[in-house]
Amino acid sequence: MEKKGGAPGLLLFAPDILHMAKPNPITRAIIDSTVDRGIREVEEDPKRSIRKLTDMGRMFNRGPFLDEIYAMVQDLLRNDDSTYYTVIENLLRNTNRQNLKDFGINIGYNGFTIGRKTIQSLVGVKPFHIPWCISLRINPARHTSITVSEIESCVKQGRPLGIYCYVIRCEESIACLNKLLAMFRNNPDCSFFCLLPDQLLHPEHLKAIRSVTNTLFLFPADTPTVSKNIEAMRAQKSLYSVYIYYNDETAGEWMDGKHWAGLTGYCSSFILTVAADNCSAKTAARMGKYCRNMRTHPEYPFICFDFYSDLSMVDKIISARGQFFEMMENGDIHTVEGVLTDFRHTISLEQILSIALPLPAQDSAG
Repeated sequence: MEKKGGAPGLLLFAPDILHMAKPNPITRAIIDSTVDRGIREVEEDPKRSIRKLTDMGRMFNRGPFLDEIYAMVQDLLRNDDSTYYTVIENLLRNTNRQNLKDFGINIGYNGFTIGRKTIQSLVGVKPFHIPWCISLRINPARHTSITVSEIESCVKQGRPLGIYCYVIRCEESIACLNKLLAMFRNNPDCSFFCLLPDQLLHPEHLKAIRSVTNTLFLFPADTPTVSKNIEAMRAQKSLYSVYIYYNDETAGEWMDGKHWAGLTGYCSSFILTVAADNCSAKTAARMGKYCRNMRTHPEYPFICFDFYSDLSMVDKIISARGQFFEMMENGDIHTVEGVLTDFRHTISLEQILSIALPLPAQDSAG
């Protein structure tokens, strides 16, 4: 099949992927019912039920990373004054129940449990490293940008490899948002993190977002449109968060603790920090460590994650590699090693991964 616009040489599907592994629907239904009951019980006895809900999550969603997260949360919740109670209460109060269930189960069960097992089962079978999550940038303001069709192609090819989590970074314009929303709905077993630019959502966008329950929408903090956007999202109980960019010049102020209090007004349960493209690896590593420390010693009613550092951390726990994979809007590939531009004549996600994340011969041979 020939490419239909976007990055040169990137085709729309991989002919060698024939079967799609799926999570067990019976297990999924049991988890859904259990979580639904747990969320309802929170309304009656918030603190006791939140602890119980955390225990249930740990029981159903297994894996080293989740065990670490649940253990940390359980430990913090032993303190009745923990800010994590506020985090969870805000999340439950401001978010539609179905949204919480679908997004959470897709990450915990499909991604960290089923996906992890699939990824680990393919070690020694595939000659490349399989990331647990793929990040893709799209910029509809540029004619050279990858397209929504190409993003969906990556999703369809990624699921059989065990990849159920995707970060979509929509830059400069939201002209592609309706197509992205349709793609999110078309892939209900995946979880999506959709970073939007500083543009006001239109009523038709908000209406369409209501039916998208497997996606966390993130808005840039301290921008002209952020307050109106999150107020509209909160009013219709759609899952939202905020993100901030940092670089070598601004990271120090964040790590000095100067700006975090200003983010509490967004009532966002999560804050995502994202290293700008011109940020040094040293600064990004320091910010990642700082965010991890914020999670274990919380002062504010939100949980802070660092985009690249935490992607790599989860990857290292799942596969001992510590990688991340990001397709830039022009089709280049960004990994821990840097930016690669020589993949353009590939015809599938597997071929792109073979070029961007090859395994040493002894690893791919098992």
